[in-house]
Amino acid sequence: MRCCHRHSSEPALPQSRAFSLPGATEHYAAERPLRAEHVRIQLELDFEQGRVTGVCTTRVSAVRLSSTLTFDAVDLDVSRVLVDERPVRFTNSGSHVRVELPAPLPPGQAAQVAIHYTARPRRGLYFWGPEAAYPDRPRQAWTQNQDTDARHWFPCLDTPAQKATSELIATFPDGLTALSNGVLVSDTVQDQRRTQHYRMEQPHAPYLVTLAVGDFEELTDTAGTVPLRYLFPRGRREDALRCVRRTPEMVRVFQEATGEPYPWSGYAQVFLTEFIFGGMENTTATSLTDSVLHDARAHADYNAEPLISHELAHQWFGDLLTCRDWPHGWLNEGFATWFEVLWKERADGQDEADHHRQADLEAYLGEVKERYARPIVSRRFHAPLDVFDRHLYEKGGLVLHELRRRLGDELFFRGLRHYVSRHRHGSVETVDLSRAFEQATGHNLDAFFDQYVFAPGHPELKVEVRHEAEEGRLRLKVRQTQRTDAGTPLFRLPLDVVVTVEGRDTRHRLDVTDAEHFFHLPCPTAPSQVRVDPRRDVLGTLDVDKAVGLWLEELRAAPESRARTEAAHALGRDGGHRAVETLGTALADARLFWGTRAACAKALGRIRTPEARARLLASLRAEHPRVRRAVVAALGEFRRDAEVIALLRSLLQSGDTSYFVEAEAARSYGKLRAADALTVLETTSTRPSFQDAIAVGAMDGLAESQDPAAFPLVEARTAYGQPAFLRRAATQAVARLAEVAGRQREAVDLLAELLRDPMFRVQMGVFEAARTLGDRRIIPALEGTPLSDARARRAARETVRALREGEPQARELASLREEVDLLKEATRAMREKLEGLCLAKPPPPPASKARATRPARGKQAAARKKPGKPPAGKRRR
Repeated sequence: MRCCHRHSSEPALPQSRAFSLPGATEHYAAERPLRAEHVRIQLELDFEQGRVTGVCTTRVSAVRLSSTLTFDAVDLDVSRVLVDERPVRFTNSGSHVRVELPAPLPPGQAAQVAIHYTARPRRGLYFWGPEAAYPDRPRQAWTQNQDTDARHWFPCLDTPAQKATSELIATFPDGLTALSNGVLVSDTVQDQRRTQHYRMEQPHAPYLVTLAVGDFEELTDTAGTVPLRYLFPRGRREDALRCVRRTPEMVRVFQEATGEPYPWSGYAQVFLTEFIFGGMENTTATSLTDSVLHDARAHADYNAEPLISHELAHQWFGDLLTCRDWPHGWLNEGFATWFEVLWKERADGQDEADHHRQADLEAYLGEVKERYARPIVSRRFHAPLDVFDRHLYEKGGLVLHELRRRLGDELFFRGLRHYVSRHRHGSVETVDLSRAFEQATGHNLDAFFDQYVFAPGHPELKVEVRHEAEEGRLRLKVRQTQRTDAGTPLFRLPLDVVVTVEGRDTRHRLDVTDAEHFFHLPCPTAPSQVRVDPRRDVLGTLDVDKAVGLWLEELRAAPESRARTEAAHALGRDGGHRAVETLGTALADARLFWGTRAACAKALGRIRTPEARARLLASLRAEHPRVRRAVVAALGEFRRDAEVIALLRSLLQSGDTSYFVEAEAARSYGKLRAADALTVLETTSTRPSFQDAIAVGAMDGLAESQDPAAFPLVEARTAYGQPAFLRRAATQAVARLAEVAGRQREAVDLLAELLRDPMFRVQMGVFEAARTLGDRRIIPALEGTPLSDARARRAARETVRALREGEPQARELASLREEVDLLKEATRAMREKLEGLCLAKPPPPPASKARATRPARGKQAAARKKPGKPPAGKRRR
């Protein structure tokens, strides 16, 4: 499973809050006195009533002597139960059906239990179709079971460890088609009703059982001998192919990486309307949101391959090897997230892979800063979906990258293949992964998993780099600054440093084990570069303090794009004349990786001097759309600048080949506080685009304008009938404008109403908006509104906690932003005066050649003690 809008959909909360909320309990894998062997679901779908009529027959075998059997079944109206075709007594609590067996079932003996029922599911199975507000919405029904929602549409033993073969027989209106797990064994039509029968011959977990019904077009392909199917809304053939075209190559890469041929009979991908996740990895039949279908214009700077590769990887990690219970869900989601990066590496190169991994790191670190830090394996929660967060996904993937970094590719992939081979078709916990790698590589990884998986937090490194010419060495002071009073450990980790002297690189691996180290590297001649963690591999934060000249040279010449990007960020903090010149040169260099150039644009926007502005304006028409987007975003920092306003107005009026550049221009136009911002942005908001990106940018721009007259404009775009992406952005804009418009009460009432919205994306936007608004009058609605989705319930609880604890309100943040802007202006003016004085001052005489090349007097050890300093490898007392 993957949320495809992963960098904007999570709630933002202050640091130091606990993951476990009041009322949370410990969760362990369910007991299994009986084992499911085969599940047969016969289902009649009534689209008009949103109802199903079904018979679910489960063959079970006893593990221990059993006289009753309890099925998970939520809101199923059960009419009768048969065991081996004989009626039996049962009770139905509304959440479980307890079946009394006609005679105790001895260990090893099997029985067939058939449950007849009807239901109008609130979860698990969803019906969609056209309505007055959305007349073009297609008629579809689809399932989404993870984590424990299968029980809402068929009775089951709903735990990941209960793997069984399955078959599904669905009847629905003729003219539609169905997709389910495995292979299609029959397809018949009678009395304008179509029945399709799918059979899955290999065992899989109940949350992976799927049904999707709709009016689809279909394309087929192969990956070697594996048949591939792509199902998509009619008329979207080319858009679908842009998403899935490289699936066959992904299959080949993943087979090679795992050492396991694609393990199922085939693979299908179906694009569904209003799907509540980005994707879901049902065995052999992945469901995908149709919101990722995109046209050629969007494809220039957007692709769905992270989502496509993530869900495909689950066919191995999640479906073939399944977490035994949800606290170990990172073995599903962490692997799938790591395979996104592996696919980027193999398909698009190291720079793209490093950039994607950095986005994962930022997402995880953001969750730690704004919400909580927790062990990846956590058992105390309300619902299993509580753990489906940045720790489970992004940190899980980063842990695997950290393991690969330490072992090297040969041992890492040997361990990976052994893990897959040993546990295929099984249920796994973290210890299984650790032991498999230990068996394959000889490395005991208990300490590694204790630090990164079973403890919260990450290393926070501060590195000071100084060249000591007289000693002929480079001194690196490395400190771990993370707080350890809440369970975060001191980490043992390798830290790579590359030193460049006279054009030659020397790589060093430093072993960091304590709170503070001093490392001394032989370096008789001053280095031109000292690249600490050059590809930004470390799972944690890294703050490097070194001479500006080193950063300048690294931006000019470092071979790793990640190192250049980090240099750009550092030079944005420096802000001097040389920094602006070097950043501007790099921004204009079309040979550099786009991510580095975008970082340069952001740094120039942060500096905000006239020279920085000139460099940005010179790159306004950069050929790479993601670079242009970054330039346009940076220009938004030059508030009330007449020339910038005119240029961005022109861009918005004439358009750009990229939807996302136009969207960013709209955001920046609002930030500039242009006099005509409302008129320009209201016009822009009517422009159609992929995922309504331009209209969303206009909503953000109206919020940035802080013009009271913008409130009714954004409020109108929250209405049911508007596109979902636009409605969510407008909801946030309402919250940001309520204070300045004096409409807080109206905002509270609107958010309370939207809590009941049938669109999940809009509903989730309410929690973010409530925190932005900061008005405690929304608390009764947050506590009293019935929310069926576990993610929404979790977000509501966190939002209530934040409001009660007094999280900073939007108006306070806006005031702080204004103060910071004034300070930046004053700092810029002082910097320009200082640089003018420095340029006018004559340079000092050069140091003597003899002193500059003084021998190191034999001090060539990589880590030597300096007088007055603790030795390397020792903690400061």
